[in-house]
Amino acid sequence: MENVHDIYAEIAELRAELAHCILTRKERRETQQRLDQALTEAERREREAEGA
Repeated sequence: MENVHDIYAEIAELRAELAHCILTRKERRETQQRLDQALTEAERREREAEGA
């Protein structure tokens, strides 16, 4: 269950970084990609947990 918390902590951190940090276009794009990947992973884990 700790991994679930970690993914949501990562999502929160990435959202905060996008909202409050000064980033170059490249950094913003990379951070957005990491956020998208984390959200996809969280959704996958949620579906697995519902099926288990």
